[in-house]
Amino acid sequence: MSNNKHLLTEKWIEAVPNFSEGRNNDIIEAICAEIENQPDVYLLHKDIGYDAHRTVITFAGKLEQMEKICFNVIQKAAQLIDMRRHQGTHPRQGVIDVFPLIPLGTATFQDAIELSKRIGQRVATDLGIPIYLYEKSTENANRNRLEQIRKGEYEGFKQKILQPEWKPDFGLPKFNEKTGNIIMGARDFLLAYNVNLGTNDVQTAKNIAGVIRESGMHGKKGKLVGVKAIGWWVEEWGISQVSTNITHFRQTSIFDVFDTIREEAKNVGIETLGSELIGLIPLEALTDRHFEPEAAIKYLGLESFRPFNPKERILEWNLSEQIANRKR
Repeated sequence: MSNNKHLLTEKWIEAVPNFSEGRNNDIIEAICAEIENQPDVYLLHKDIGYDAHRTVITFAGKLEQMEKICFNVIQKAAQLIDMRRHQGTHPRQGVIDVFPLIPLGTATFQDAIELSKRIGQRVATDLGIPIYLYEKSTENANRNRLEQIRKGEYEGFKQKILQPEWKPDFGLPKFNEKTGNIIMGARDFLLAYNVNLGTNDVQTAKNIAGVIRESGMHGKKGKLVGVKAIGWWVEEWGISQVSTNITHFRQTSIFDVFDTIREEAKNVGIETLGSELIGLIPLEALTDRHFEPEAAIKYLGLESFRPFNPKERILEWNLSEQIANRKR
């Protein structure tokens, strides 16, 4: 890790916006163009989901550059994506469903919180898109979680935004039909991680998700703290998945999630067919059980359906390599 001095001695912010577009490559590339070749900003990864009709783009930059770049990215998405025509399997409520900001290096959560508020105010004022703050950027316990705000999705927000308790943090309480809303805030690392099941029965995936997620199912608390999960169908591969968000990977590791889902699947006579990571992962999360990264990748089956290049998918390795390459 000696080549990560750039991360450790300066203030960096990682952004992981989730765009409601996974089928038009021209739109995705136009959004990426707002990030590429900018001073002290690096496009780290894009994960395009056709069935979900959703693309997760990960980029990082020095703190002082990120307000401008994040605004430009949102502006471009608002120009090119029309929520009135959007359909997909993943829950969503705007052209950018959620826009997380994560502090890296010497940046603090307060830095990320203040950045989210500056961006949110500007987007609401200049673009007319309602902004909801979440996670560490809000003190409202009734609407600090993504699923609380997103409930009802795009279609339900036309009425939801009129309710006094759902007045946006920035912008008018008026539904923007073309763009929907954006949820933005500072948070810790989140692992978007899906486990593949050897069955075409989506209900089995939903049942397993209900057993393992912290919120549980039918009034019964789930097995894994800090884990959100749903079950769904992946048309591209012809399988069901348990799709999870691991919100506290130091408390519940990616290995804990994989092992628990595998055990639950085994209990109903189903095999797991490896797993899938969306976006990037901190090195610490992949070496939690003292695995070397390559051994962890094999254990989790992260290459079951598509390649997994650790130099691209491990956050620190990716960013350090890009910084080094640009200096050459």
